[in-house]
Amino acid sequence: MSQTVMHALSPQGLAIVDELAERHAFSRDAIAHMVSAVADGNGQMAMFSHPEFGGPGQWMQGGMLMLSDPLNHALNARVDALCHEIGEMIGEQAGEIVAHQSAWPAAEENPAWWPAELGTPSATGEQNGLRYAYFAQARRLVVQTEDSLRVYDTLDHRISGFAQQQGGQSRFTVTSQHGEVDLTSLPVISIRKQPPS
Repeated sequence: MSQTVMHALSPQGLAIVDELAERHAFSRDAIAHMVSAVADGNGQMAMFSHPEFGGPGQWMQGGMLMLSDPLNHALNARVDALCHEIGEMIGEQAGEIVAHQSAWPAAEENPAWWPAELGTPSATGEQNGLRYAYFAQARRLVVQTEDSLRVYDTLDHRISGFAQQQGGQSRFTVTSQHGEVDLTSLPVISIRKQPPS
């Protein structure tokens, strides 16, 4: 099992890892990795990368889960159930699962770069110099590049995935209940130019 993850977990946290491994049929290493990832997201979200979860992925409380293999519905259901259970445990027993409070990030460490009026995003991410924040309730997607910050209307799309294709022309797409959607097809609500860094 990963030693760095093990050091961050308290004895009770280690007992919970054993219990979750038995119940969810993932290895202790995979469970410890996910406990650490969900703890880093204050029980509300996780960014993880482990072979048993299909590689890199993201989870957010409220139903958003992105795995490298989105068509593996059985794995999606297992990972989602695991994340929800860990999130609930962390909400109830935060200090008891993670041994050192320094393992919990302070909110001030990640200042919001999106318009404050949109509140807390359902999902955030960063790929190849582009970052995004998705606000499911407000039906907005904010995308920041080197020179601009664009706010898009997501219309009736319930976004469940994000991808950026490289090549002759970089292309950013989202996945919703309607399939793959090119970002350029969504209405732009506002554009703010970014000062050169």
